[in-house]
Amino acid sequence: MTTMLRSPATAPGARPLLGHALEMKRRPGDLLLSLQRTGEPVCALRLGRRRVYVVNDPGLIRRVQREPDVFARGGPVTERFRRLFGNGLGTSEGEFHRRQRALIQPAFHHTGIVRHAAGMSALAAAAAESWHDGQRLAVEREMDDLALANVTQAIFAADTPLDRRRFMAATTVVLGGLFRRVTGGSGPAARLPTPADRRYRRAEKHLRRTIERVIADYRADGADRGDLLSMMMLARDDDGAPAMTDRQLHDEVMTFFIGGSNTVSNTLAWTFHELSVHPGVEERLHGEVDAVLDGRPAGYDDVRALAYTRRVLTETLRVRTQGLFLSKVTVRDAELGGYLIPAGSPVLYSFHALNHNPDIHPDPESFLPDRWLPARVRDLPRGAFMPFGVGPHACIGDQFAWTEMIITLATIAARWRLAAVPGHTPRPRPAITMPVDSLPMIAHRRSAR
Repeated sequence: MTTMLRSPATAPGARPLLGHALEMKRRPGDLLLSLQRTGEPVCALRLGRRRVYVVNDPGLIRRVQREPDVFARGGPVTERFRRLFGNGLGTSEGEFHRRQRALIQPAFHHTGIVRHAAGMSALAAAAAESWHDGQRLAVEREMDDLALANVTQAIFAADTPLDRRRFMAATTVVLGGLFRRVTGGSGPAARLPTPADRRYRRAEKHLRRTIERVIADYRADGADRGDLLSMMMLARDDDGAPAMTDRQLHDEVMTFFIGGSNTVSNTLAWTFHELSVHPGVEERLHGEVDAVLDGRPAGYDDVRALAYTRRVLTETLRVRTQGLFLSKVTVRDAELGGYLIPAGSPVLYSFHALNHNPDIHPDPESFLPDRWLPARVRDLPRGAFMPFGVGPHACIGDQFAWTEMIITLATIAARWRLAAVPGHTPRPRPAITMPVDSLPMIAHRRSAR
């Protein structure tokens, strides 16, 4: 194989010694999008002395995700995640990952999502009821609180002894400090005890100790409380022994808190911003929720009928892609699109670049929910849009997230119109995903027409 394959060409613009490192640091989204436009299915970047392979073709990106035995999780970002949060679904590999996914998957089957939808609806309605006409809201914080509350009630039963407000506040601090720890350096400067670092360590310690205490309480009780933690704890191997140790339960719970809130809260916050600057889209959304809900909170049975609401969220996931790039490492020499990728090589791919490539999504900077009408979606190349990934490592809670986002957006939009604060322009904040830095908005009460 190796003698017949060629090596991917190095992308233009490499600088002496640095290669593409400066551009990758300063404007990674623009750089990765420019590689999409070269027409090369795979090309190489030079980051200092290291050669990194970038996959541009949507079909090949899909293949990289579907072949974990060839393109494995790895690299410095993944290893730092493992050091911080253990070996949960977000970082585990191989047979162990397949086993864990099979144990946890039943919680995200249809019946589980239907059960959780009632709680999602109640939380969204309670948030909407707590606002008053003309109130200035920090929408990014409101959505963070809602998403974390949804994850918390899915993992822990309502009667679990837990200071939920403190626990959620600690989770918010950890999520906020995660980017620096995963992407930052490892030298002495990175270990300086700054006030932000001390807050992070206190919050992480509270999170870990709380989860350990709850696991111990569940073990002692032995009852099925109908939540995700009970399901994982009561799972058994063929010999009747518990399928997961307390350490593994802890890692999985941490993984769900870290991964189960950010994408949802970020997407909802950006959606309210997009609605405020696209009044035609907002008017159509309000028309749909008025017709379907008539002012009541949305429930699971409404999700299918809220088709335009789903398209609005889908377009937000495209325009405000959650994360600039992901990476894998080749386990062995691999063929990809007719090119040789040597064993041990970093392989990058960018959903952001795919989602903003005009050759795939015409007029990509325009917010156009109707590009997701079924007749138009059929014309897209396979792999053109994968907001939750595909393959064995795809997000296990994608349908949970879709249900949560649709119910939350529709429930709030049925009662409120959120208007932008004049003179404020929200911007993406540096993070693993793409949270908004600040999104102050004014709540205006509306009534169903």
